[in-house]
This record gives sequence, C-alpha cells and structure tokens, in this order.
Amino acid sequence: MKRTFTLVLIALLLASDIYSQSYRQAAGLRLGAAGGFTYRRQFDASIAGEVMLLSQNRGTVVAFLVEKQKPAILFDDLNMNFIYGAGAHIGGASTGGNHNDPYDSHYYNHGYNTMQLGFDGFASFEYMVPRYPIALSLEAKPYFEFFDDHSLGLHLFQFAFGVRYTF
Repeated sequence: MKRTFTLVLIALLLASDIYSQSYRQAAGLRLGAAGGFTYRRQFDASIAGEVMLLSQNRGTVVAFLVEKQKPAILFDDLNMNFIYGAGAHIGGASTGGNHNDPYDSHYYNHGYNTMQLGFDGFASFEYMVPRYPIALSLEAKPYFEFFDDHSLGLHLFQFAFGVRYTF
C-alpha cells in the first residue's frame, strides 16, 4: 500500500509539470498593497522570472523573483495556475516629518532617506481569460525588510490583484 501511494504521488507530480502557461511573456499592473508594474518571462514550461517595480513601505523598490507554476487542482475546469516563488528586492524610501512648534518660530522638515533591502515570497492564483491575451491574478507577496523597525521587518499581509497582457 505504501509503495502504491508513493508511485501515485510521483506520477501526479510528474503529470503536473507537463502543464504550463500558454504565453512566454506578460506585462501588467499589480493593484493593492505593494502595487506597481510587473514583467514576467517564462524560462521553460514551469519556471519563470519576474521583475516588479513597486511602491511598498513608504518607498519604491525593484523586486526580482523566480517562480514555479502548477495547475490549480481545485479549479480543474478553469484555465487557472498556482504560482509560487521567492526572490529579493532593493530600493529606497523617504520618511519625512514636519516640525511646526507654536513656541518655536522655525518651521523645518526633519525627514530622512533609508535603503530598502530584503527577501520576498510570492504566491498567486492566475486565471487566463479564454480567447483574450489577458491574465488575472490574486497575489500574496510577503516580504522581510532588513532596515525596518516595523514588526521586526516582517510584512506578511501584502495582497494584490494583478492584470497582465500576455504575449
């Protein structure tokens, strides 16, 4: 019984690698937390690379991700894939604070710039619209920020909706 279960599991994993997205490249928008522009390129049937220019954590970052995709088994009748991956980001942020003390005659801005550097995770359900070169996705992109004092740099709840033109 254990051997049969192992063989069935291996067959399912191999069979799920056969399916892939029907496009080589996609460019679009990510709307929501950490929103911005995205570009994805397929390297082979199940591996892709993605570059994102995002506005996150009071700044602008460029994120580089490597992603793997499989058909979403729960949605067998739909042209939907589950995409997951990891990567890193780099960018900058500007935090500003205005000082306007009624007992002080000087008004000044005491903001500072900071570097954003960290690791990113990625998980998404992507739906290919039939007969149109459009992909719609619901995405989660949690990230860890090295130079951040908010929640020890861990930002877990970063959800967005993606719209991409595929070519």
